[in-house]
Amino acid sequence: MGKKICYNNYIKYSGGIGVRILHTADWHIGKKLQRISLLEDQEYIINQIINQIEKYHPELLIIAGDLYDKSIPSKEATHLLQQALSDINIKHNLPIVAISGNHDNRERLSVGKAWFSQHNFYLHTTLEQSFKKITFDNVDMYLLPYFEPYEAREYFNDNTLDTHHKATKRVIDEIYSTMNEKNVNILVAHTFVAGSLETDSEREISVGTVENVAVDVFEKFDYVALGHLHNPNACNEEKIKYSGSPLAYSFSEAKQTKGTRLINITKNSFEEQFLPLEPLRKLYNVVADYNEVMTKEFQNNFNFKHDFFSMELSGLDGITDPMPRIQAMYPNTLLLKKKTKKENSEKESLTKEMLSKTPLELIENFYKEEVSVELTDIQKKTLENIFKVVNSDETN
Repeated sequence: MGKKICYNNYIKYSGGIGVRILHTADWHIGKKLQRISLLEDQEYIINQIINQIEKYHPELLIIAGDLYDKSIPSKEATHLLQQALSDINIKHNLPIVAISGNHDNRERLSVGKAWFSQHNFYLHTTLEQSFKKITFDNVDMYLLPYFEPYEAREYFNDNTLDTHHKATKRVIDEIYSTMNEKNVNILVAHTFVAGSLETDSEREISVGTVENVAVDVFEKFDYVALGHLHNPNACNEEKIKYSGSPLAYSFSEAKQTKGTRLINITKNSFEEQFLPLEPLRKLYNVVADYNEVMTKEFQNNFNFKHDFFSMELSGLDGITDPMPRIQAMYPNTLLLKKKTKKENSEKESLTKEMLSKTPLELIENFYKEEVSVELTDIQKKTLENIFKVVNSDETN
């Protein structure tokens, strides 16, 4: 049996008794962007999350892993996280359920258990804890921290668990064996769901491994609150969602809208709302000509003294030491890359290759890149029928 959290403010919807949850993840407190500290930016964004708590009155906060960016966080990072958790959990009297991610040091993160146990703060950092459900009225929550396959092999004494998919499926099957399916069942996990989209911030930890976990592993849960990938739209399943990171942590994330997810859930109903967060400083990928970038007109398109820039510029030939010149106009320019003719020719070659393919081949390639699986025969047949209708309309 799991622990019982005693609340007096549970909510009742038309679909029955449920819970309102604010889902966030991947805070990465202490993160640096090209050696620039983001602590000020992180404090700013955490205050926005607290403002959302005050506005929307969730009954529970989920933090789905990677609270810290380093296994040994700095004193300043530790202070910021502890202050944030204290404000949310104690000052605002909001229960927290959280798990450790692959960036977190489990032992360091779990320091303060005496505080946690007194204030409805549930932090799971070990595989064993994932089988101990936390119960809130008719809502059962399972907290699965990031783990490596070898931990499941040791726990179950099963040497066949050699991938994240196999190991996670074995853990989830164990949870299913005692699950009360009449209750609302929620899983909090830090993992890479198959077909999801990664960015530069998390790519380094998945290269060379088989880390994907298939979505159908989680089919019996009423909601799966994920952490690990920073794109909130990385997984398009209706009830399996990444919250994404609250801040852009690489220039590949520059165009993503960051935020949290507000979930209203009962056994018979599910409502989800994405709540955007506005960063203190934005990230921009600028692709332009050097002379264009160095004009006041171009500069005025940005908060140029404040925001972060990655520049890919043509027209750098003959410019001696361009970075100091650019930083005089855009102080937070962190990356500078020369735009070469070779890259342009590669793009032209790619365009020619695309023009040589049929519409169906283009869609097949795009689908495989984005979802990591092949189109089914039914999907192909459907597309072929659509193309026939389109071609018929054009000829008529």
